[in-house]
Amino acid sequence: MTRLRIFTVFGAVAISAVVLAGCRAEEQGRITQYQPGVYLGKKDTELSQAKVRALRLRGAKQGSAVYRSGGGAARKSDVRKPSPGSGRLRKQGNP
Repeated sequence: MTRLRIFTVFGAVAISAVVLAGCRAEEQGRITQYQPGVYLGKKDTELSQAKVRALRLRGAKQGSAVYRSGGGAARKSDVRKPSPGSGRLRKQGNP
């Protein structure tokens, strides 16, 4: 009888924990019905001019030290093309 009672109490505690875990504050009010191609979240707040300027400066600092454009499109390749007379080109099997 005591094993049955322990199993019942343990089961009740486990079920209570599962039910209460579904009631967390961050779970309330979230989107559960999704629509393809439609953003249903909160509207973004507009950034101030100071914040935009700070982000632009931060992005510029992440650019290359050689190419000051700040983007990867202006970079030239660091890999040299093999010379046509080398045997390496024939070994690669490329035309």
